Amino acid sequence: MSLKVENFFSKLIIVVTSGLFLFFIQACSLNQGAKSVTENNNVNEAKLIPPHVKKINTRYKQDAELVYLLMLAEMSAQKGKLSTSVASYLEASKLSNDPKIAERATRVASFARDYQSAMVSAERWAKLSPKHLDAYHSLVILYLRNNLLDKAADAVEEVLKLTKKSKIQGYGHLIALLNNESDKAAVLLLMDKVVARHADNPFAHFAYARLALQFKQYEKAALHAEKTLKLKPDYDAAQSLMARIYMMSGKTNKALVIMEALIKKNPKSIAHRATYARLLAVAKRYDKALAQFKRVLKQKPDNVDIVYAIALLTLEQRKLKTSEKYFKKLLSMKKRVMESYYYLGTIAEQRKQLEVAVNWYIKVNRGENKINANIRVARLLAKLGKIKSAREYLHSLHRKDASLSIQLIIVEIDILSDAKDYKTAMQVADRGLRNYAGNADLLYARSMLAEKDNKLDIAEADLRTILKTEPENVHALNALGYTLADRTTRYKEALGYIQQAFKLSPEEPAILDSMGWVLYRMGRMDEAIVYLRQALKRLPDDEIAAHLGEVLWVSGNKKEASEIWKKALKKAPDSVYLKDVLKRFKR
Repeated sequence: MSLKVENFFSKLIIVVTSGLFLFFIQACSLNQGAKSVTENNNVNEAKLIPPHVKKINTRYKQDAELVYLLMLAEMSAQKGKLSTSVASYLEASKLSNDPKIAERATRVASFARDYQSAMVSAERWAKLSPKHLDAYHSLVILYLRNNLLDKAADAVEEVLKLTKKSKIQGYGHLIALLNNESDKAAVLLLMDKVVARHADNPFAHFAYARLALQFKQYEKAALHAEKTLKLKPDYDAAQSLMARIYMMSGKTNKALVIMEALIKKNPKSIAHRATYARLLAVAKRYDKALAQFKRVLKQKPDNVDIVYAIALLTLEQRKLKTSEKYFKKLLSMKKRVMESYYYLGTIAEQRKQLEVAVNWYIKVNRGENKINANIRVARLLAKLGKIKSAREYLHSLHRKDASLSIQLIIVEIDILSDAKDYKTAMQVADRGLRNYAGNADLLYARSMLAEKDNKLDIAEADLRTILKTEPENVHALNALGYTLADRTTRYKEALGYIQQAFKLSPEEPAILDSMGWVLYRMGRMDEAIVYLRQALKRLPDDEIAAHLGEVLWVSGNKKEASEIWKKALKKAPDSVYLKDVLKRFKR
């Protein structure tokens, strides 16, 4: 990616180049004149050139060099030669007293991820423009990335000085600066130094608490939120923050008590009520959350975030008519358009209106839901029996974005597998692996396909190939263990793989299901039931329900088995797992 030349520098280079072309000529003329006099008359050059001419000559040389460096820097950047561009800008910033050149040098070096050069340029920028807030913003980040935490803390001090008009503005700048940094530990070490210098400032501790919460460091977040409230007990924003910290760390009741008190204290506060509603939603108290969101919306009927929250919440509750109404309201407001298209597709799909769903999904042409929408279009076309159209659609997406190829190949394999066209699916998988040899996702997809097609040798071989390079691949471990447990009598070997997967991911429902299933196959019924109950509790899935029901039935608890199957059938009436188990046991 090439950097664009900023307008300032476009003008600078044009003006300076045209003006300094004369400087080049004059500088050369002066040098040539002095040289010819020296050669012809054998006279000392220093005596021939007056002092004021020598100063002009030096200035011309410097200006000419500056223009050359600027032009070289921009041309190199446009050609993608960032190291040359960075070096040229760095030299240019040293020659010039223009802070804009130092600023440009900083930004180009940062773009090139040459944080050492960027730091040097930023120091020059701050020196030339000591009241420029962005210069110190850059210094904070660049000192941090160069692991110079004391200097970073000094730069924070300058940011705070430049934003002293508001007590919290400076710390707001700091949060915005630091919350996207990848080295979260370094950020919190920097904040340790900042709060040490401002131990009596509640806003410093508040900033620390906010960052720690964003970084999921809940104990540190709570500690500094508590210090904030100790210094400023009436600070409602800190109370609200503490509620969010409690919620995220699993202390739901404490969180809601705080927010209920804040709502009582500030009944007209939209911000507090909205936070309360969101926390209720996180706690899965959906009806109460919806009531609070609607109260906020009554006060602010055009609040996009609240309309969106209600639309999502009612979708979660499967109140499809209400959810549809709010997503369409967003469309009428021309806000969150792509999200609305996507979720309206989801609503139509849940209503089994597959063609309507396709028409919504196909409108999603950008945003975070674009890929999922594309995949849904292909899968729904396949469900409608339009396998050829689904595959052609996937192939068109390949051509538009090659980076999606592996994902799209897997979708195509799944579509063909669901249609029981195993031969064509295997051809697609084989072709994919020829193009992307050794890709773990494609190997996994082919292994699942091979298992369905009773080609257990291929299924097992592909999973073992994955485990050779990725011995802790949880999905491969679980799949291999389950396949051996379900399709062979190698139960002890199967248990070993599943135990490895369980150790890596003990709360994953699929692994709990596999553990229950292999124990059942080994005759360890009571243990199997424990794992299968945990799996179904975490994921009310038709396959898990079929497994738990089977183990309960075989163990003699036919009544509970029948109830589990009946409940699961209501949610998944077309489940092949439930149909199979009912055929075998209830006939």
